[in-house]
Amino acid sequence: MNPKLFRKLREWRDITAKKEGVELFRVLPNKAIEEIATSEPINKEALINIKGIKEKKFQKYGRKILGIVNDRSGQACLSATINKIYSVSEFLDYLNDKLGREEIKLKGEVTSVEERERAVYFNLKDKEDGSVISCLIWRYQYEVSGVKLEIGNEIIVSGYAEIYKPMGKLSLKVSLIELAGEGALKKAYEDLKRKLEKEGLFAPEIKKPIPNLPQTIGLITSNQGAAIGDFTTNLGNYGFKIKFINSSVEGKQAVFDLIKAVKQFKKMKNLDVVVIIRGGGSLESLQAFNNEALVREIANLEVPVICGVGHEKDISLVALVSDLAVSTPTAAARAVRESWDNAAEKLVYNQRVIINSFEKYISGSKYQIEKILFNISGKLSGIFYRFTKAKNNLLQNFEKVYYAINNEKRKIVLLNNQILSEYKKTASATRNKISVFENVIKANNPERQLKLGYSIVLLKGKVVKSVKQVEKGDLINIKMSDGKIESAIKRTICFTNKLNKP
Repeated sequence: MNPKLFRKLREWRDITAKKEGVELFRVLPNKAIEEIATSEPINKEALINIKGIKEKKFQKYGRKILGIVNDRSGQACLSATINKIYSVSEFLDYLNDKLGREEIKLKGEVTSVEERERAVYFNLKDKEDGSVISCLIWRYQYEVSGVKLEIGNEIIVSGYAEIYKPMGKLSLKVSLIELAGEGALKKAYEDLKRKLEKEGLFAPEIKKPIPNLPQTIGLITSNQGAAIGDFTTNLGNYGFKIKFINSSVEGKQAVFDLIKAVKQFKKMKNLDVVVIIRGGGSLESLQAFNNEALVREIANLEVPVICGVGHEKDISLVALVSDLAVSTPTAAARAVRESWDNAAEKLVYNQRVIINSFEKYISGSKYQIEKILFNISGKLSGIFYRFTKAKNNLLQNFEKVYYAINNEKRKIVLLNNQILSEYKKTASATRNKISVFENVIKANNPERQLKLGYSIVLLKGKVVKSVKQVEKGDLINIKMSDGKIESAIKRTICFTNKLNKP
């Protein structure tokens, strides 16, 4: 990124936003400025490709942006400008670019005023030779300025010169209006003071109390002045959290920064107090603190406000509307820390009271303590005697229990031996019976009979016990000890019938 180009673009954006009375991002977002400073576009196509810049924005600011980007070649650029032939539009853009780089302050007499919805148009005339310039100010900036434009008033305006291209007319885009002369300032101050006082904005009964033991402080001042150092140095070491917003505090122009800072604090949560400070100065340098718009913003804050803006003759309107007004930044710091200082003093005092009371109590109670200790000693002796007696009784009972347990252990051992002897006898008898049953089973085992030469005849899987179970032609299986024989019945002979024959 080109840092020099980046700074130029930001300066141009600040001036343009001030001229138009809009927020900075509405002119050009920060991201767009960074990308322009990085890519350095040299034509419309390259510029429109940057996010945040479309055709409408290019028509409004494109040529000025490209002019800033391309205006970096020193003398070569100057030579190119001299030799270039401009169109009328380009020439007016060139002039507006040059005119818009420097803020102008003019003093003159108002000769005409025309208020419209978005802007106020007026003419300023030089009192010496009658020269006239057309001016305009956006409605928001006009209302913040707090000066009612009236024909014949002498005012001081701040702004930027611009040529209106459709008519080629030079005008001044005003960002701030001030009254000229200390007398006019004092009159405006008194008029506004009476108006706000009548509305009750300065009434004591609406003042908010400064909270006890504040912790989070919103601070508004310039980071360039001595006020911030005086304030922070005198705050003390109480662990304050300071939320600081840097703001211009010099001259009427500072009112825009101050209002913006107050609005930021209005959105913040957990603030205990807001502090606005600056050093002393003349009535002219303190104009921002006598601004109606700023006074109303402060009146609408929910947290209490401490104002440390002093003036030898006049109290600023901001001081009047604040919940507490002091003369210096140092006094503002002391106001913030006051409850902490009081708490610290009370803590030290209470510490001394507690220690003294404790010592007095100990001294006065010494006799009582000794008496209590004597009584405790006597009672403890009785307790120790009863404890010793109980201990001895317990030991005796333990011995009885010990002997009883040993006696029962002996009985258990004898019973165990008896059970084991009976178990052995029962097991031996059971083994003998099993052996007898085993021999009987073996003797009656069909397989054993087969091995002795006998066989088993089966018909359809059933044992044949009688010749009556078979007929001629039946297929039978004869099971031997080492196999089987399949055979067919040719004839049957019943031994019973033969024995019964005569």
